[in-house]
Amino acid sequence: MSRQSEWAFGEQRAWVEAPDILWAKFRGAITLETSQWSCAVYREMATSGRFYLAADITGSHLSPESRGYLVDHAKPDWFRGIVYVGAGLDQKATTKSLMVRSMLSGGEPLDVQYVDTLEQARAWIEQHRAAKARHAG
Repeated sequence: MSRQSEWAFGEQRAWVEAPDILWAKFRGAITLETSQWSCAVYREMATSGRFYLAADITGSHLSPESRGYLVDHAKPDWFRGIVYVGAGLDQKATTKSLMVRSMLSGGEPLDVQYVDTLEQARAWIEQHRAAKARHAG
């Protein structure tokens, strides 16, 4: 893989775990600039194919501008699935908007899960990957 494997923007961090998981940790106020940064990371990750996003968003807060940017610019077909750790109502609203966008654009439904711990996030990704492999044949 020639892509970058770690990114940082202020308090925010993201890193790759092979073969296809992007772990991210978001803290504090999530601004428009933060969403622009995260979408750039997601876009870069997607150049190598769809991936899982496992985002620890405990204690983060999306601004209305940030939420709007994510809904308008994050492409559901970049992701195999998304699992959020510590999601609040703002993050759930954004995720639901992304899922609706995917369905309205004729894309695959975006599988999203909300969990309380990183271990639960990892377990969900493993279960999701296994279920997709079974359905693929």
